[in-house]
Parts: sequence; structure tokens; C-alpha cells
Amino acid sequence: MGIHSTLSQSHDRLGGVPVSANFGSVTGSRVQMRNLTKEYGTFRAVDNVSIDIEPGEFLSLLGPSGSGKTTALMMLAGFETATSGTIHIGDQDVTSVPPFARGIGMVFQSYALFPHMSVYDNIAYPLKLRGMSKSEVDERVRRAMDMVKLPADKFAHRLPQQLSGGQRQRVALVRALVYEPHVLLMDEPMGALDKNLRDELKLELLSLQERLRLTIVYVTHDQGEALMLSDRAAVMRDGRIEQIAHPETLYRRPRTEFVANFLGEANLVAVDQTSEREFTLLDGQVVPISPDITVDSSQPYLLMLRPEEIEVCSDGEAMLQGRIQSIVYLGSSVRLGVETPIGILTVLAKPNQSRHFERNQILGLRFATGDAVLVPRNS
Repeated sequence: MGIHSTLSQSHDRLGGVPVSANFGSVTGSRVQMRNLTKEYGTFRAVDNVSIDIEPGEFLSLLGPSGSGKTTALMMLAGFETATSGTIHIGDQDVTSVPPFARGIGMVFQSYALFPHMSVYDNIAYPLKLRGMSKSEVDERVRRAMDMVKLPADKFAHRLPQQLSGGQRQRVALVRALVYEPHVLLMDEPMGALDKNLRDELKLELLSLQERLRLTIVYVTHDQGEALMLSDRAAVMRDGRIEQIAHPETLYRRPRTEFVANFLGEANLVAVDQTSEREFTLLDGQVVPISPDITVDSSQPYLLMLRPEEIEVCSDGEAMLQGRIQSIVYLGSSVRLGVETPIGILTVLAKPNQSRHFERNQILGLRFATGDAVLVPRNS
């Protein structure tokens, strides 16, 4: 069922959808997905996924194309039927409840605005379906438009095709929020926007989420978006959740090689474990294992070093020496590809007036051994 057909359901079929008289005072609902599975013939797009999302939490479903994140969101929205498993929103089991009766707002990458309706009428539509008075509709629409910097006196009578991409996405966002759903679902909502618009809308979305205390489930393949916006992110791969955690934990303490590679750049270096608390690099150096990391002696591991954790230093302070193979200037930093005895390392160095990098230059490198992170190999 498409978004337009869902929005067009008659008012008398919208039972159970909360409508508050005070737009701007929403509190999000708890969302629970239990053993959720979706199969298309013999293909399993989502494989036994379970997530608890707290009221007011911003959770991102993050992963590459084909990881199952959008299918999981569509089951939560009711646009896809689960093969097995259950979905609860608040205290209600909505596994078999149609989309229009779940009390959710939905924002798509494609905006899904009614092209023949003005901005005002697009935003007012879900309120009119719910039988609200003309004065209440007008008050809510105008307040919603002000909230996303589209004042009604300037934009109310425009058609969607008369707006920029960023303005259309703002209209889609407030249309999803104006009737105060307790859960907002967003499917790659900024994928069609340029970088500056994306950055601006991310800040506005964070401000709205903090103000309205909504529960938001946000699908993206953009790691930076997930790291910036989320209270937690669930990294998905082949229909399963690889790891779910606070963004900093995912970045600093990935549990798998896939998560380490997917969340930003990672140098993954082969090591030999010499004891329960030490490992050895390929050049023979012994490095202690961080006390908060538990390792399995039967499992081979890789040392993860983020490029910004490797420091260019003098020869006397160096743990390693390497030869520069490649240089990419990034403005605030320089990405170096450095050939070392433990492999080719990507290093993010800070440029300054006293340091100039050239190909084939020999560098001293070091990293903080106490922060060393191990991830299982070939996971």
C-alpha cells in the first residue's frame, strides 16, 4: 500500500491514532521488534531481528544496500507484512494493524507530497482526515511551518514543484509531525539533497527531536549521518544486526570486522596473540591488550587503528617507520598512505607550516597502545 493510498483512508478508519491539542508537546512511544523475519520466497531479507527502542530515542538502522534496513522499517510502518515475529508500539501489538492505524509518521526520500495540493493543504491533510476544526488545523499548520522556517505568509499557497528539494523535505517532515505521532519513521530522507542542505536539515531534525521528544527510527547508509543523529545505531548486514550501540561505541569498540570497516576508515592489522593480555605485531613488537577488552584465545584477531589515532612523530619517539606512498589533501587534514613493516597504513595528519609531506618520504609513526582495539578476523 503506497503512502498516498494510506493517507487517503477515511477518517472513521483512523481509530487509535493519538491527536493532541498541544502541538509541540509530544512524547515518544516505546517500540519493540521481536524475532522479526521477512522472506521473499527462499530469500530472507530480514533474519530474526529483535530491537527495543526506548521512548524518545533516536535509533538509526545503518547498513549497505541489501542489508535489510529498509525492509525492517517497512514492516514497522506496516507497508510490509512480517513473515514471523511481532511489533509493539507502546502497549499495542501492531503486527497485523494497517499503517494508517499505527499512530506513526512517515518521511520518505521521495517526499511523497501531493503535487496538486498547496504546501498548506499538504500539511493540513492528515489533520482534516482526523476531523479537526478549521481553526485548530490553521493554528497547527502555521505553527508547524514556522518551526521548519517556511513561514505561512510566504509558502502556504505554493505548490510542491515551486519549492527547492530542501523545502519539499521540510514540508514532508512537518506533514508527518503535525498530527503528533509518537513514532516517526524516516527512510533515507536526505539522500536526494546536497551536502549543505543535508547538514542544515540534520541540525533542524535534532532540534525538533529534542523539543518534541519523539521516538525516531531512521534508515540510512550514511555513516556520518548515523553517528551525528543517533542515540544508538543498529548496523545491519545480510538481514541481521551485527552490532547495536551508541555511535561512539560502534566507532571506538566495534565487535566485528564488518562494523570496523563500515563505520569510517579502519586500518586492520594482522597480529599474533602471545598471552591473554598481549599480542605481537608482524614486526615483533609486543602490545598490551586494553583491560576492558575480552579476547577468545581460540579466535584470530585483527588490530584496529583509526587513521586519526596514528600520529606522525620524530624518529626517536616512533614505534614504526614507513614510506609515504600516497598523499591526499583534505583541507583540515592530509590522508597519507604509508608503507610500514606491519602493512600499508592510512594516516590522517594535520598539515602545518613546519611540516611538508612528499611521496617516498620516510616518517616516524606511533599510536597509543593502551587504546588498542582487537576485532575478530573474518567475522
